[in-house]
Parts: sequence; C-alpha cells; structure tokens
Amino acid sequence: MRSQKEEENNINSDDSSNIIDQGNFIIGLWRGFHESEGLTVYYGYQFRSDGSFLARHRIYQNRESVEDITWQGEWQFKDNTLKLKGFNSKDKNQLATLEFKLTDTFKLAYETGSLSDNYKKMILNKLGQISFQF
Repeated sequence: MRSQKEEENNINSDDSSNIIDQGNFIIGLWRGFHESEGLTVYYGYQFRSDGSFLARHRIYQNRESVEDITWQGEWQFKDNTLKLKGFNSKDKNQLATLEFKLTDTFKLAYETGSLSDNYKKMILNKLGQISFQF
C-alpha cells in the first residue's frame, strides 16, 4: 500500500501531464463570425498537421458580399500564440500575417496582423470534439 502523501506526489509529479498537446489541438477546422459597423464578417480556417492552413474570409453588407478571400500559408503554435503567414490564393502578391492567442476557454482570439480593421474582433471556435491528452 502507498501512503496518501506518496499518491499525491505521483499525481503531481509530471506537470506536463495536465497540459494539452497544443500542436495537435490546433489541427482541425475553426470558424467564427461577428458583426461590426454594419458588416457581417465570417471566417473559417483549416489547420493541417503539416503546418499549412487554408482560410476563407467573407464580409457582407446588407446581404451583399463585399469581400471573399481565400488565404493559404503556414502556421506555427508556441507559448499559446498561433502565428500565420500566408497569401491570397487569387493574388499571391497579397500577403498576410496574423497572430492569435489561445484563450482560457480554448478559443483563438485575433491579437494583431496585417488584416483590415474589420477583423479585429475575430474569435475562432474549434469545430468537433475537443480532445485533451492527460
């Protein structure tokens, strides 16, 4: 038999056991939308395991599409920060950089980047089940 003290030490002996595998957590489909200044802004992202991403941003005003851009590029996740570098799939000269922070509710909140001000309120929610590795 083990004492309670030994059991507590074993439970807490590996601090990393309570941390999600962040790289695997990011992989998958994320989306969201918000309204701002008479516009409705939709966004969806697919983060792939090879470090690439595909994203679509759409902006509507009075149910009319005023912007529809597909982005693709590379992502990197470190210290709760997701960094993206990509280009417009229709105009490879149009580049974008973005940074998201992983929130305590496991959402990705836009922090900074080269996107227009219409995207400042962007928050991504992961689709499907959230799986943690304990």
